[in-house]
Amino acid sequence: MQVDKMDRRDLLLQQMGITQWQLYRPNVFKGAINIPVKDHIRLIIISEQVIDKNNGLLRDILQAANVSLKDCLCIDFNSVVYLNIQHKVGYWLLTENEEKYDRTLPYCVHKTTFWHSEDWEKLRVNPKIKCQLWQQIQEC
Repeated sequence: MQVDKMDRRDLLLQQMGITQWQLYRPNVFKGAINIPVKDHIRLIIISEQVIDKNNGLLRDILQAANVSLKDCLCIDFNSVVYLNIQHKVGYWLLTENEEKYDRTLPYCVHKTTFWHSEDWEKLRVNPKIKCQLWQQIQEC
C-alpha cells in the first residue's frame, strides 16, 4: 500500500505532536483582510501614531477642511492595503518615512484631496510643519 504526500505529511506532523486544525466554516474568514470604507467617509488619515480624535489641533484641521470627525477614518500604514474603497475620498499621510510614503501611494485610490505631513507628534509642536499643512489644505 502506497502512502501519498498528504498522508506522509499528516503522519509526520502527528509524530511530531503537532495538532492540525480544519476550518469547518471557512466563509467566516471571508473578507477578514478587507476593510470596507463606508460611503460617508470623506478623509482617510494614515498615521504611524494613534491620533486622539478629541485633540483640538485635529478638530481645527478638520474644520478648516470642512470635514466632520465622523467622516474620518484613522488607520495605520499596515492597514491601508486592506482598504476597500468604492467612492472618492481624501487622504492625509502623516509620516516622514519616505519608504512608507512611497509604498502607500499606490493604495490611495479614488482621491479627491491629498495631504502629506510629518508624523503627528512633530506636527503638533512645529509651527513650520503646521504652516505647510495649512497651505496644502488651502490649495484643495
